[in-house]
Amino acid sequence: MRITANITSDNSLYNIQQGRAKLDKISELISSGKNVNRPSDDPINTRLLLDIGDKVKTTDQYTSNISKASTWQQIANTALTAMSDTLQLAKQQIATISNGSSDATIRQNAVSQLKALKQQMVDMGNTQMGDQYVFGGAMNTTAPFSGTASGTPPTYYSGDETALKVEIANSTTQQMNIPGNQLLTADTAVTQPYGTTNILKAFDDLITAVNANNVPGIQAGSQAIEAGSKQINNAQSDVASRVTRLDSMTKLNENNSNTLNNIYSNTQDVDYAKLAVELTQQQTAFNASLSATAKISQLSLLDYM
Repeated sequence: MRITANITSDNSLYNIQQGRAKLDKISELISSGKNVNRPSDDPINTRLLLDIGDKVKTTDQYTSNISKASTWQQIANTALTAMSDTLQLAKQQIATISNGSSDATIRQNAVSQLKALKQQMVDMGNTQMGDQYVFGGAMNTTAPFSGTASGTPPTYYSGDETALKVEIANSTTQQMNIPGNQLLTADTAVTQPYGTTNILKAFDDLITAVNANNVPGIQAGSQAIEAGSKQINNAQSDVASRVTRLDSMTKLNENNSNTLNNIYSNTQDVDYAKLAVELTQQQTAFNASLSATAKISQLSLLDYM
């Protein structure tokens, strides 16, 4: 095969272009810090990186949901603790008049104390997180509890029974709220998770009994308040178990996120030390190619005569 000057020129130009392309590629990698800057760079790893990116975003959303649910539990637990303390005070007050009293002043003082404690229960039932009422179910933009029963049948609760849930992992949800009707106005006609005591009605019945010096009524009210106290404690236990579960899911999501980020980093992040060596080698080769091409281009027919 006869090697002509044109072939030599074309080969030289091709080698220069290839060397320039390799230098540009290395420079781009160093500049961006990424192994894959466009899908054509590595179709297989491009798909892997996109999949990891989607999973990381999903995990971040789970983490955000868990954070919101945890805050909700903290606020609910604070309210429940206050309710429990209030019921303890109510039991102490009842103990002072459990056998009734012929002294109207003593009875009136007890009634005043019980009314104040009942109002505290209502206030705690209307606890808010931002502009949302924690115990209102889905109807959480208005106060769910009233100190006076209304409607037919009479009720102290105007919220609903909706369980608000958030996704905390793939196909895994966690209930955030406690509908107030399960807490302070439980109905014996419906299966309840914590108890069947209508605590607010128990206060009203107790107040009526104390006013009338009705000893059996006072004792029945005392039992109802005791049952209500256990009901609140059951709700506290439920919240505590939710917090434990949310903490576990937080750790799981953190581990998943760290694993995904490590895989992403190992796949996408460049090795600057390795690239520095390759850049030096490629620059040397490119300069050598330019030098050789310059010498070849200086040859003419006279050099062979």
